[in-house]
This record gives sequence, structure tokens and C-alpha cells, in this order.
Amino acid sequence: MSRAPRMLALGAIVVVGGVVGGCASSPPTQFYTLEPVPPPQRIPSRPRSPLRVAAVHIPPLLDRDQIVRERAPGELEVSEVHRWGAPLSGMLRDVLTQDLALRLPAGSVLLPQQPAPALAASITVDVLSLEARGDHISFEGAWSLVPANSEVPSLNRTVHLREPANAQDYAAQVHAMSVALGHLADAMAGALSQP
Repeated sequence: MSRAPRMLALGAIVVVGGVVGGCASSPPTQFYTLEPVPPPQRIPSRPRSPLRVAAVHIPPLLDRDQIVRERAPGELEVSEVHRWGAPLSGMLRDVLTQDLALRLPAGSVLLPQQPAPALAASITVDVLSLEARGDHISFEGAWSLVPANSEVPSLNRTVHLREPANAQDYAAQVHAMSVALGHLADAMAGALSQP
């Protein structure tokens, strides 16, 4: 083999080695999940009808595997290594269902896939923002209660929640989101158990 082909082959090995070495030093992907938060107390009065969290709608900005947070006003950071363990809208629905079940009397809250009796009411949540901003997370949106056999909400509430969180720690931010969701469930359970 002449000197020129040997040099080209050696150069290719160095480049491949550099690429493999660069990949080996990439940080591992970390996955996160929201979790239900126990209430300060269970509400003794039962809602007028069984409830189901039918849907949690999130904006396209949040509808991704990567965790999104605000780096500066008007500037977002989308992490490639800090990701949700499941689609965020489904996770929000499931955890909110568990949070409500912890707060209301047994049998008041139906599971997402559970067959619903004819008189079951539906809850829909619209999330405008749920993201880390500096030293806190912000949850903005609204929720509605739609009675059985109706398309018109009987109850509408806006949501403005703020929970402190370590700006540099993704795990702390995800935990703060879980706590905020628990506070939302507290407010919902109180409103839903009113006569």
C-alpha cells in the first residue's frame, strides 16, 4: 500500500475514533414523571355525580418529549437530555385523576378508561402554560365541569398557580409541577363538592 492511501486510512480511523469518543462523553438521557401529592385532608362531601377527568389539553409548545423551561423572558430552553417518561397531556390527566381520588370520597372519581355510568360528569383542563421560570414554576389555564348529557359547562374556573423551585434542578422543577397539580386538585375538589 502506498504512503498516500495509508495516510487517508489513518485519518479516517482518527475521525471515526473522535466521533465515537464524542458520543461516549454525551450525558445520559434522564426521564421524569409527575406524581400524585397527598392532600392535607379528604373532603367528606361527595360530588353530585361521579367525575371523570376527560382530557387535559396542552399547547403545542409543551406537547413534546423534551422538558421546556424559560431561560429568559421570551427565550425558551428545550432540553434534549431531560425528557418526560410519557406524553405530558396523558400524564397530567392521570395524575390529576389520582389527586382528585385522594381528595374526594371513594367512588367519586372514575379512572380514565373505566366505563362511566350514565350520570357521570366530565372535567376538561386547558393548560396555557406549565413551565419553569427562574426560581419557580408557573401553571396558567382553566378547567370546566360538563354534566352528563350536556355539552355546556356548569362550572368554569381559571387557574393561576406558582410554586417555588430550584432553577438549576430539573427534578426539583418536576416535583414543583406535581405540587402545583396537587393544589389544583385541592381547589377543584372544594368546588366540585359544593351543593
